Amino acid sequence: MTESETGIAIQEKPEDSGMNVKLPILKDTLNDIIPPCLELMNMDACEVYLSEKGKKHLFLFFHTGRLTHIWNENTALNEKSLLINHFEKGEIRTINLPNRRINDLNPDLREKAFGQVICLPITVDSGKLGIAYIAHTRRGLLTEQESTFLQAIVRWIADMITYEIKNQQARIQIITEERERIGMDLHDGIIQSLYGIGLSLENARLNVSQGKNNGVQQIEKSLEALQLAIADIRAYILDLRPRQLRHSNILEGMRSLVREFRANTMVEVEFEGKPEDVEGLARTQIDALYHIFQEALSNTAKHAKATKVSIRLWRRGERVMLKVSDDGLGFEASKPGGRLGHGLTNMQARAEAAGGGMEVISIRKQGTNLLAWVPFTKE
Repeated sequence: MTESETGIAIQEKPEDSGMNVKLPILKDTLNDIIPPCLELMNMDACEVYLSEKGKKHLFLFFHTGRLTHIWNENTALNEKSLLINHFEKGEIRTINLPNRRINDLNPDLREKAFGQVICLPITVDSGKLGIAYIAHTRRGLLTEQESTFLQAIVRWIADMITYEIKNQQARIQIITEERERIGMDLHDGIIQSLYGIGLSLENARLNVSQGKNNGVQQIEKSLEALQLAIADIRAYILDLRPRQLRHSNILEGMRSLVREFRANTMVEVEFEGKPEDVEGLARTQIDALYHIFQEALSNTAKHAKATKVSIRLWRRGERVMLKVSDDGLGFEASKPGGRLGHGLTNMQARAEAAGGGMEVISIRKQGTNLLAWVPFTKE
């Protein structure tokens, strides 16, 4: 790789570029859409070069077509590369074939008796993202309609890149916030409990060394506190499981969660549901109900201190209903700013995104009832 006078260089392999943002969905989509478009328009090849944000590098992101390459891979790295010049200027250009003056082009391409290479910049409001090249060796030149269509494809590519970047940035933000939340929860809860247990055991050791007879009693209390801390850790493990339904049948997935919940909390669970009530339910609704159910069990494990949980999944008309009830401590549903409140907000958002809704009724020291529903939409 060499630096140009403009400070931009080209790399062939994106994995070597150190990209901060990966675009696997875009590459898969291009592989699905671009080849049929080339075939339809009788084009020979398409190449997409992208610029790494924050660094002055271009790399070959995508190639498809009958030609092995559009640009000569040796001269394209030259500091006077026409490709770099095109990217810098950010203008639509057309190279008519044959054209023996441009050494950067694939020799097999520039010697063709007929054809064109079309240069289309990939840009958004924030700046240049890259550049796309489409080559054809047919007798007829591009029509205005074909040119407009190719420009529309490149604008779509720019929109896809922007979407994926924003999507990945949002995911990073979510992960960061979740790490901070978990750190606060652990520090305020489990870590403090373990610190207290350590102090209690240290006190018991001193009492035993001094011949006092209350050391065994202090150790027993510490063991009880340790068991409670272990239960809290298990509740967090339950909540941190990968949030995806690995079962095609939602009832099977929910029963799996129930078994895990029961093993970690020793809480009695009643589960009621019929396969025919959810048979054929669309994936969007299945995922929403499953994640709401998982969040509800997690909240119960971490906060409710319940001894019994009742779960029912059924169909009522054109709705699929989910009810989760416990006999725990309850909470103030309207209290703002609480961590449990954020969990309820997430569940509400999931239900509404699937076209449904959710209601929660909770009374202090009398338990909580959660009712969620989604429309019965078939796959």
